[in-house]
Formats: sequence, C-alpha cells, structure tokens
Amino acid sequence: MFRALCFFCLAVGFVLLDGSSTEAKTNETHETHLRCDSNNPKRGVRMGVIADNSSRVGREQIVAIQMASKHYRFLNSCHSVELLLVTSPDNSAHATAAAFDPTTNKEVEAMFGTLTREEVSSIFELHKASMNIAIMSLRSASLVPPQTNPIQTSSFIQMGNDITHQLQCIAAIVGKFQWQRVTALYEQRNNDFTTNLAILKLLSDSLRDANSEIENHIAFSLSDPKLLIEEKLMNLSSNSNRVFILVQSSMELATLLFKKATKLNMMTNGYVWIVADEMANLLDSLDSSVFHNLQGVIGCKINYGERRRSFKKFKTQFRRDYLSEFPEEEGQGEPSIFALRAYDAYWAIASTMDKLQGNEWAQKVVESKFEGVSGVVSFKNGILSQLPIFQIINVVGKSYREIAYWSPEFGFCDKLPQQTRAGNVTIDSWGLVVWPGNGRRVPRGWDFRYGKKVLKLGVPTTATFLDMVHVNYNHTDGAPPHIAGYSISVFKAVAHNLPYFLPYELVPYNGTYDSLMQKVEKKEFDGAIGDFGIVAHRLQYVEFSEPYLENAVVMIVKEKPLEWTQLWLFMKAFNAQMWLIMLSMHIFVSSVIWLIEREHNDALRGFGNMLWFSVSVLFYAHGEPIKSGLARLVLGPWLFAILIITSSFTASLSSMMTITMSKPPVYDIESLKLKNATVGCTQNSIVMRFLSQASIPPENVKQLPSVDLFPIALETGEIQAALLTAPHARIFLAKYCKGLTKLTLFNLAFPKGSPLTLDISLSIAELIERREMPDFEATLLSTFNCSNHKSLDGGSGLGPGPFAGLFLFSGVIASIAVLFTATHLALMKLRWIQNPFSTKNPFSAKNPFSTKTHFPNWFAFKHSSSSILQPMK
Repeated sequence: MFRALCFFCLAVGFVLLDGSSTEAKTNETHETHLRCDSNNPKRGVRMGVIADNSSRVGREQIVAIQMASKHYRFLNSCHSVELLLVTSPDNSAHATAAAFDPTTNKEVEAMFGTLTREEVSSIFELHKASMNIAIMSLRSASLVPPQTNPIQTSSFIQMGNDITHQLQCIAAIVGKFQWQRVTALYEQRNNDFTTNLAILKLLSDSLRDANSEIENHIAFSLSDPKLLIEEKLMNLSSNSNRVFILVQSSMELATLLFKKATKLNMMTNGYVWIVADEMANLLDSLDSSVFHNLQGVIGCKINYGERRRSFKKFKTQFRRDYLSEFPEEEGQGEPSIFALRAYDAYWAIASTMDKLQGNEWAQKVVESKFEGVSGVVSFKNGILSQLPIFQIINVVGKSYREIAYWSPEFGFCDKLPQQTRAGNVTIDSWGLVVWPGNGRRVPRGWDFRYGKKVLKLGVPTTATFLDMVHVNYNHTDGAPPHIAGYSISVFKAVAHNLPYFLPYELVPYNGTYDSLMQKVEKKEFDGAIGDFGIVAHRLQYVEFSEPYLENAVVMIVKEKPLEWTQLWLFMKAFNAQMWLIMLSMHIFVSSVIWLIEREHNDALRGFGNMLWFSVSVLFYAHGEPIKSGLARLVLGPWLFAILIITSSFTASLSSMMTITMSKPPVYDIESLKLKNATVGCTQNSIVMRFLSQASIPPENVKQLPSVDLFPIALETGEIQAALLTAPHARIFLAKYCKGLTKLTLFNLAFPKGSPLTLDISLSIAELIERREMPDFEATLLSTFNCSNHKSLDGGSGLGPGPFAGLFLFSGVIASIAVLFTATHLALMKLRWIQNPFSTKNPFSAKNPFSTKTHFPNWFAFKHSSSSILQPMK
C-alpha cells in the first residue's frame, strides 16, 4: 500500500513538472511578457465571458477559457484575471443585452462571447468607450467574411475562418460525384437572414465551379413545431433531388432533423447527406445513441492536428475539467474546435495585455501570431488568416471514419497536404464510403419516381419533315393528339433502356424551335424531344444529349448531264496509272516470250510477228504455237492476269455506263457567293444562321414554306441550291434523288444542369453499341424509290491496287526467265570462244540458242598479224 502511494505521488509530480515545462515551452512561442516587480506590480483585470451554458458549444467554451486562465497564471503574469461569466441563450437580443451590461457597468477590459459583427457595432454605437475593449467572438468556426468594415476599430476579432473555404470543400465533394443539383438546408436564427443569404450565394458560386447548382433551399428553426419540421422534410422527399447539404445548423436542430429524416425514410438508399463543420466538428462529443440516425452522413470537419503532443495533453486536461463541471455528460468529454479556439483566444488577449501597457493593447490583439492548441493563430481583416484543412468524414456505426483531406491549396489528398502530393485522391479511393441505407454504390443524386409530377417534354408541331416528328390532331374530340416520328421512336427506346422508370408526358408546342429551347430554359418544359440541331446560340439556353444522327448541313443542287464524256467513257474504267502499268507489263511479257521463242519458232521470227503476238494474246486468239516450256511458264500467269483484268474492266465499264454523268452548277458555299446564286431553305430553319455566318446576302436567300417546292424551284432556276440539315436531306433525296454535301447535329434538349442529360446520353450510347437504336434507313428511307442515291462523278476508275499481286507474280516469273535465258546464252558463247573448232557450234542453226543471224561479226575476228582466230565459214 505504501509503495503504491509513493508511486502515485511520483507520477503526479512528474505530470505537474511536465505540464509546467509544456506551459513554459508554450510561453516561449509568444513574445516576451512584462515581468512583475516593484516597478510593475500586479493589477486586477476583469474579462467577461458570454456563453450559453445550456448548449454543448457554450459549455466547451466556458471550460476552455477557465483552463486557459488557470494555465496562464503559471507564467508570472502581471495581471490577476477575474472571469465574469454571463449566461446568455443563443439569441441576438439577449446576447447584445448581456454584453452591454458588463462593458458599461462592470468595467471589463476584454470580452469573449458569441457576438456577431452587427451586434458589436450596435454596442459601440451606444457606448463609444466600449471601442477600447478587446472583444473576441467565438460564435462560429467558419463565418462570412465582411464585405465592408462597419466597425472602425481593430479591437473586435472573430475566431473563425472564412466560410468560403468550407463551402468550396462541400462543392468539391459534390463535383467529385457529379451531382448536378443539390438542396440546401440551414437554421434560421434571429437577425441572421442576411447572413444566410450570403452563405447561399457563396455556396451557389462554389457549386457553379463544380458544374452544379442549388435546386431548392429551405430554412428550419428550433422554434418550429415538430409537425412543421416533418412537413418540410416530406415536401423535400417528394422532389426528385436526393442530395441534401446542411449548411448551417446547431447540433440540437441537426439532431432533431436527422431523427425526423430517419422516421420519414430519408436516410435510405439513394439519399446523400452532407453536413458542414458546425455539426461535423461536434461529432466527437455526441452520445453513441445519436449516431443511429446519422449513418452514411458525409461531413467536413476542421483538422487541428490531433496527433500533436500539445493537443493530447490539452485533451486529457479538458476531459477531466469538463466532466467535473458537467458530470451529467459522462462519456462526452472530447473537446471540439470550439474549445480549442476559445483556449487560444484567451491566450491571444492575455499575452497582448502583458506585453503592452495602457489602452492601446486592445488594438494590438489582431497582430498576435503564435502556435496554439488549435494550430497557428494569426489574424487578417479581423478573422483567422491561416488556411484551414478539412477532414472528409463518413459516419459509420457509432463513430466516423476519415475518407480524405481537402485544403484550398491542394484540393483532395489521402494524407495531410504536408505529407503527400496534391490531388491524388480519386473516386476509386472513396470506395469505402458507406451511404445512407448502408449503400455501397454512389447515389445518382436524384430519383424521378418520387417527383411531384411526371416530366413535361415539349414536342414541336412545326417540324419540316413529318417523318421526324408528327403531331396528329385528327382524332375525336377530347382525345389526346397522336405524336409519332423517328425522333419520338428514338426517345421511347432510350427511356425504355434507362435503368429506372422515367415518367414523362409529351406535350405539343406550336412555335419555333428556338422559342421551345427558351421555354425549356425557363423551366416551362422539363425537356424537349425533336429533330433539334446543335448551334451556338441554343447552347445558351439548354444542354443537348448525345447526338443520334450524323453531323452535316447538306447542299442540294440540280444535276447537269455531261453528254460529251460518253465518247471516252471506256477509258475511265481504269485510271491512268492502271493503264500505264498494264501496257508496260504486257509489252515486257510479250518481249520475254519472243526472246525465248524467236530462234526455234519460225512463227515468232521478226519484229512484226512479235507485235501481232502481243495483240492476239489479249483475246486468246494467237495462232502461233509456243514450243518452249520456259515460254509457256511465262505466258501462263500472264494469261490468268489478263482474264482477271478483262473481267474487272467489263464490270467497271458496265457500272459506269448505268450512271448518268453530271456536273453540279456549284460545289460549295464559296462558289455560291462567287456566282451570286440564290439559295433556298425552309422557313425558320437553323440553316438561316449558317447562311448569315457564311456572309450570304439576305436578298440571295429564299425561304420556301415546304420542301416539296424545292424540286420545282431548282428546275425553273428560281434557286440554284437548297440547304437542309443532313437527316432532312437524306429523306428529301430518297424522294427526289439529288446530290449533297455536309454540317449539324440532332439531339434531345434538356435544361442546363439537368441530371437527365448524362443518363439519356449514356442510354443512347448503349443502344448504338448494341445496335438497338431505331434504324434510320429502315424506318424512313426504305419507303421511297430513290433510297440508293448515286454519286455525282461516277467514280474515278479502278487503279492497280487490286491487281498488284498478279502484276508482281507475272513480272517475277518473266524476269527469272530472262535471267535464265541470258545466262545460258552467255555460257554457251563463252564455251565456243574458248574452243572455236568444236564440232558443236553454239551458233549453228540447230542450236536453239544460236545467234548466227543476229550476231554476224561480234564473235568472229578479222585477219590480222596478231590474230590466230578465223571466222567460221
């Protein structure tokens, strides 16, 4: 027992010594303090503390300030501090009244509390002398930065970060998961209307950078009856949006909201809940039973270095003091950022008070800079200047897990920004996130099944081609119009392919396409279905889905036959390169055969016989027999090549003779401008903008009420060209067989930011990949006679490419034969030169390789004194 008692005393002694050394180290981080002596005696100082001891935040702040006052006494401060505690509920009027009394009557020199800038301005206006009092606001960890400074003094400081950083963090999470619309929830406090609007404005700006927007926002209050809170939540659940952001709320209201949301099944699969730091910072202090209603919640919590040694010691001391002061909160003694900053706020004021004398010290608190338990403490424009780092947390079970970190400088990181490179956290690394309803799959963020109404989709009744969109009112009275067409078939196929049921209603709209786009932008329609082309000005109003037809603007012209080309039409069956190669190859092969056969085949002797053989072999009409096996080896592959080439020539020529050779009067927009030609298009067509951008004079553009008038207008010369969008032109040409060239896109249109755009585009892509998209050719063009439109130029003829193998094979065989013949002949001549008196004369007529006739004097030498050889007689 005695040993145990001694060990306990030693342990307490070491703790006290260690605490004293820690405080001394902390003191060393501050600027040098004035020491108390005979010249600087201690004097009493009163500091007011205004807090709501009925709330968790208020209790933490009271305990933390008392701890700071106690720890600071060990620094031999020249001031004996008396804390004047004033309890005030979280109410603007009460807080102002509670602060006004100590500042005017109790002669305090510093004040801590949950005062706002507006409330402090009111106190300073009523009591000018209060401007010499240092006031430290502990109202919120994040706050709206002042646009202007209504307080003409630096003695008012707010221990909070710029709320813009927190809202950017929330927007970054929304952007990571590509949620395009969110619902913002906030607590409506007294006289906070302007602040709430400012927060919503900052959130909207941050979401816009993440390609998202606030679809709806709604205020709650603790003073609201519980039935009213339930009614508001039920209205939210009836909307399609499923992403809720609790921007600003006390822990008391937030706990009530999530309890009601759980009751209304709003914490199930498909929902997303994100809470700001005002609640996320207090999760450590919550009772484990409260976590039952928070499963799957994502939060942004300010990181304050929980692994630092100074924080661990503060945490131990705070837990002991807090549970001693409020024993009813057993098991909930963990400090939050509110306690840490209250502790550092006291140190900032006390250290400045010790450093400076007189009344000027209150104005110098804003210049403080030191390492506190919450991190680096420094101020700019009356708020904390140090950029915060946020922990992204996910509530699971009876606690939460850390998912990632986010900072304004580095974005998302899987570790603290000082320990890792920026931006190395991806969606895949967030795979452990547990969403409401114990879901593992990232929610889409919306669900149209629970919307208040079905989607209202506008369908134009003024379509140029009824084959694309057709609204038929020819029904009995009271019956809805029948809406059909290729675009409607595409949309129905796409909607059926979606992984969820999409309720929609097709509503006819009698107006221009552009005005329908504007109606979609104004939310009078939830979308539009039709043959819409993507043009720049429409992108100002709506977003388009993935295109489902080709990109083109088509120019239709009247064909002008070219009769004179019939004279040499047969020459166009092959191109010039083919004719040249074929002629060269034929002469080469014929020459090789003649070279081999000329001595022992009397029918092929002479140059004229060779020419006749070259011509007759093309038609297999050569009567000259081929005696040499080597010559037959050369001729065989070439005869096969001639057979293939002749067949191809016949097919190509037959095809060309069935095509009407024609030449368009104009080829492109530039030629239209040069000829000052008149261009036709349909009324209210997007082609009008294209012509305007192409600098076609308005007087040269003729709008026709119907495309059926185009053929007559082209025939009579009223217009020289007609411009249509590509799918419309394909339908037109299927009827009238004219020529075309290309430009635009066809799509479904939705409001900007609509979550349907991505899903519809993905569904279109899936149908195209699976080849299940309604076939344009089979659906529309197969009913017309001119479904196979012919080209204008009839092709450019066959080239040598398809016959390269035949040419190569024949050429190689012929070359080998030439090489063999020449080599053999050279050897025979060399042998005769060496033995000219041989009885076997290689130049005799009997020798098949004799050259007697053609080489009369090359190998016989004339008589000379130096010659021993004589020519053969």
